[in-house]
Amino acid sequence: MTLRLKLLTFLIALLVPLSSAWGAGFKDTAGQWWEQSIAECNAASIMVGRSDDLFVPKESVTRMEAIILLNRALGFRNEADGYAMSPGGYNFPADFPEWGKRNVAFAADKGYISKSGIPTMQPKHPASRAEIAVLFANALNLSADGYQLNFADNAAIASSLQPFVAAAVKHGVMVGKTDNKFEPNANVTRGEMAVIIARLFENGKINPQASNYYVAKVSSVDSTNKKITVTKGGQTLTLSLASDAELFRGGSKGTIGAFKANDNVKVVLDSTGKVTYLADTSASTSTVDPPVTSIPTQNTLTGTIQGLQVNNPLTITFQPDNGSITSYPLLSTVIISQNGYLKDLTSLTSGTRAEVKFSGGSISEIKLLLSGKESKGYIINSFLDYFTVRYDDGTSEQIDRTSVSSGYTNFARGQRVALEKVGGLVTNIVPLSETPKVFGHVVSVGSSGITIEDADGYDRTYPFTSNYKIKDKDGYTISRSDIEQGDTVEIEITDQQQASNIKLLDNSSSVSDLEGEVTYIKTSGTYRITIKKSDGSEKTYDVNDNVEVYRYNNSSKRSFDYINEHDYVKLTTNSRDYVTKIDVLDTEVVEGEITHIDTYDQTIEIKNSSDRKRTYDVVSNVTVWEDGRSRTFRSLRSGDNVRVILNKNYEVITINLGTSSSVSNGSYSGIIAELDINEDKIKIERNGNTTLYTLDDDVTVVNDNGNYLDKIIIGSEAEVRVESSKVTRIKVTNYERIKLTGNLEKISAGRAYIYQDNGTRNGVTHMFLIAERATLKDRNDRSIEFSDLGSYKGKDIEFELRYDEVEYLKIK
Repeated sequence: MTLRLKLLTFLIALLVPLSSAWGAGFKDTAGQWWEQSIAECNAASIMVGRSDDLFVPKESVTRMEAIILLNRALGFRNEADGYAMSPGGYNFPADFPEWGKRNVAFAADKGYISKSGIPTMQPKHPASRAEIAVLFANALNLSADGYQLNFADNAAIASSLQPFVAAAVKHGVMVGKTDNKFEPNANVTRGEMAVIIARLFENGKINPQASNYYVAKVSSVDSTNKKITVTKGGQTLTLSLASDAELFRGGSKGTIGAFKANDNVKVVLDSTGKVTYLADTSASTSTVDPPVTSIPTQNTLTGTIQGLQVNNPLTITFQPDNGSITSYPLLSTVIISQNGYLKDLTSLTSGTRAEVKFSGGSISEIKLLLSGKESKGYIINSFLDYFTVRYDDGTSEQIDRTSVSSGYTNFARGQRVALEKVGGLVTNIVPLSETPKVFGHVVSVGSSGITIEDADGYDRTYPFTSNYKIKDKDGYTISRSDIEQGDTVEIEITDQQQASNIKLLDNSSSVSDLEGEVTYIKTSGTYRITIKKSDGSEKTYDVNDNVEVYRYNNSSKRSFDYINEHDYVKLTTNSRDYVTKIDVLDTEVVEGEITHIDTYDQTIEIKNSSDRKRTYDVVSNVTVWEDGRSRTFRSLRSGDNVRVILNKNYEVITINLGTSSSVSNGSYSGIIAELDINEDKIKIERNGNTTLYTLDDDVTVVNDNGNYLDKIIIGSEAEVRVESSKVTRIKVTNYERIKLTGNLEKISAGRAYIYQDNGTRNGVTHMFLIAERATLKDRNDRSIEFSDLGSYKGKDIEFELRYDEVEYLKIK
């Protein structure tokens, strides 16, 4: 792993015991240069004292403490402290402090530290100035944009970190020390960290608590009654001082009488709404009234929101698709919406796509747009503390309220939604204006309505509308009597939760995904089962410890180890996609070579591996598959290798052409053409031919980029070891100076963020520095400048790496 990637994981923020000191201040900060910043961070509950009267400002900040502080400074305190970590993937060492794991996992999933570096983080090690610069530059998406460092000790700053340090210095996150030195390896103290955070707020880079930590303008002061009137966002507020409020003017402690009308002040309120911290902010008024760098010539612009500044007036920083980043004021009557639903200011987060409309140079309307990378689905059930959703791929998931940072509400059953995710955190939930739908297995159907069992196991009854319709999987109208118990259905419902259209989904992907031949079973540790579906593909599921197992037409419950490979089963899953029930069906699987086929009498003769021949009747509606594509029975020929599924009458109901249930043991080399972590699959290309392998549950990864599946760069050269038909080891042998492909997510601070689909819901984004002399080409093979790359965000690319840097990149 490169030094750059290692250092990215060493960055972190500061948390200590939750006791805090107000008003009188800390004994060990009085009169020192960091006193005001410490008071500000303490009042805002970002940093607190070691005791009620001691802050210990000269103590070093550890790497883990640094991450926690950053999360709080960015306004993610509740989300990070209660973060629902995804199982595995973080590889915390045994001695990693338990109280910091959630914050570190949150930061890793947010992308501002490297997940693969967590095992070597050394969380209790003091954080250096260079590490803090990299952490904040990465988290705030700051760019040096050509800014050159001129410190006397520039040579002491690693060349790979200089773009990050330059970005941090340019944007005021950090400044040099005495003798024009940066001192990159010096430890950052608690007092220095407080100064950094307070400076970021004053410069408008962070806004952790918009409702009780903000900049305003003084209208009047009532010294007698200890009240101050300010204007903020077009509103006039009269605020009382808390008895222990700390007041600063001109960098020193002051009194309420020292403040005058038209002063710009920083205000922190306590939980009762009283002022607990007040300070003038004469250094810069841009936080209060940022200049509009240009008046838009168009009435409407489309682009990306870069940030929200809670000033007077409210202002957003906006990057139009065609134009430069500009700050625009919002009208006090601004309307914010998404898909026809009204939203509030909390939805104006960095990176959100939007269409903005202007009136007199100010923004009058903001329509938030979907990014195109959302996961869409339908609400199954919604409760106070969680909801469940059925995604369009047929899987379902439980979303806890604590894992949602924005947009949580009690949705109606069947509501169509789009979910935006960063790691395990749902950053936005967008209701879509589409017909509500529910899905499930038929329990009963009558003249007045239909009852189904949903994915959560609840029975739900939906009365029919007066003009309801029922259709089969091909869209043909059928009668109510054609619906049978156990059928899988999709139901369009009205706002009154009545069924208007019912469609059978039998033999659709949602059913076939849950029915097939057992090819792998794990009965120790975490239970798992892999089934080969009717189209020949495989799918692996986690299994509940208390799974119920039943034999066809037998009510006796059996244990999980009753299941054998080659059994044909039907699975039932819960909202987490865990198997809760397994029915062993009365079917049989036969493999062999076709020796005779009669398309008139619908029979087929198959010779098995022991050279025994047998003739089978074939049902009239037999399904035939080849490489996941549908074929006809008439297309089969003698000599074809097939795998057939027989029903209880020994009739052929499914035929898979050219399918084999086993893979020879051994080691195989080639190019990783595809990787599907969710489905436990990897496809290796050799000499123009591809082979699909199943990953073992405990597969070992050896990779210079990180020994985890989600660190594999698709397109790399690799060697895989196969044992018992499963890939047990993947060794990435090379990913440099070979053509790789991906999607260019963004360019920032000299780095390219490249997305690849690895089968997980959010895919994987790899980050690489762009080499100083990289070859950059557009789709017409014309040379482009590095500064032009930002305009190609979202485009598919091909690229080559050398020394972990992008040496060649071409827009496809």
